[in-house]
Amino acid sequence: MDQPRADAAALQAIAGPCESGQVDALRPLIEAVRRRHRQAVRAIVYYGSCLRGGDPTAGLVDFYVVVDRYRAAHASRAAAAANRLLPPNVYYLECGTAATTLRCKYAVVTLDDLRDGVARGWLSSLWGRFAQPVAIVYAANDGIRQAVRACCGQAVITLLDQSLPALPPPMLPAEAFGAALMLSYGGELRTEGGERGLRIAEHDRPEYARRLHTARAHLAFETEQCADGRIAWRPSAAQRRHALRAWRLRAPAGRAVSVLRLAKACFTFDNAIDYAAWKLERHTGVAIEVTPQLRRHPLIYAWPVLWRLYRDGVLR
Repeated sequence: MDQPRADAAALQAIAGPCESGQVDALRPLIEAVRRRHRQAVRAIVYYGSCLRGGDPTAGLVDFYVVVDRYRAAHASRAAAAANRLLPPNVYYLECGTAATTLRCKYAVVTLDDLRDGVARGWLSSLWGRFAQPVAIVYAANDGIRQAVRACCGQAVITLLDQSLPALPPPMLPAEAFGAALMLSYGGELRTEGGERGLRIAEHDRPEYARRLHTARAHLAFETEQCADGRIAWRPSAAQRRHALRAWRLRAPAGRAVSVLRLAKACFTFDNAIDYAAWKLERHTGVAIEVTPQLRRHPLIYAWPVLWRLYRDGVLR
C-alpha cells in the first residue's frame, strides 16, 4: 500500500498548535540564544521534561534551535562544519534573573536538515523527539512557525510508520504510541530505562491518542479501530520484516552515533563532564568521580568510564 501524501495542513493538524504558557518565563533564555546565534535563528522549539512538568526553573530546559545556515549560526568554520557533518551541535546556556537562574541545553539544526530528518532520517533521534508534544516558543515569522509544525506532524507519521509494523497489534492508542517511543529511545545511549517512552505517553494519554488517530489516514498500512477502543494495524509481511530488521540495526548504530555526539559535545558544552555525571546520578543513583584529569581531558580519560558504565548495564 502506498503511503498517502499528507499536505502541510494535514501535518499541522497532526502536530496540533505547538504552544505553551511558559513563553514569558523562558524569555531570557530565548533572547540569549538569539543573541548568541544572531540572525540565523529561525525558530526555537521547547521540548522535554520541563515542558511536561510545566516549570522551566525545575531543571534543565531542552531546546532545538532551528537556523537557516550552519555557517551563519556559528562564529567559527570548525563549529559549522561539525554541525553539518554530525548534527546537531549541543550547547549549554544559563541566564540569571531577579528571581532565579534559568539553564538550558540546546541543539542546533537547520530547517532543511530538520525537514529531511523527520521524513527520511534512518536514525530516530529527530522524528522520535519531534513526534512528541513540543512548543514553538519563537519563530521568525508565521511561515517558519507553520513549517516547523509541519515537521512535527511528519515526525509522528514517520515514527508510527517505522515502529508499528514491529509491534504486536492491537493496542490502545496511547500505549501504541508509547511502545513506538520506547523503540526510539532504545536506539540511543541513555541512562534511563527502556520504559521511558511508555512513561512519556502515559503523561498525556489523550494527546497521544489524538496524534495517532489524526495520523492514521497517512500511514503506509491499513489501521482499524476495534470495538474496545484499541487500534489494530495491518502492515504487509514485507513491511513487518523491514521494520524488525531496521530496529535491530538502529540500536547499535544509534548508540555508536550517540558516543560520537558525546565526544563532540566536549567542545561545545560548557562543563559537559560535570553535567553528564549529575544526570547519570539523577537517573540511576550511580555516582562517578569527576577528577581534574577527567575534566581537562575527557576525550582521553572518559572512555574507560563509559565502557565500565556500559558493561555494568548503567548505560543502555
